[in-house]
Amino acid sequence: MSTWKINLKEQTATSINGITFKLTETKPGQYEGVCINPHSIPPDDMDDLILGRMIKEAGMFYKMGLERLRG
Repeated sequence: MSTWKINLKEQTATSINGITFKLTETKPGQYEGVCINPHSIPPDDMDDLILGRMIKEAGMFYKMGLERLRG
């Protein structure tokens, strides 16, 4: 189970299990991300596929947070 946090008012980075991503929405609902603290990624999670899934998940949580804010 993932834990995540985001501050929508300040548009801060998204954190999933302690790994922090800064996201950019490239198209509506699609995000690209940069890992801000790569030293926190366990060696077995360094695979591009796994990192891509984590960025996709971060984008999903960001979108969910925006929808909650809009209410």
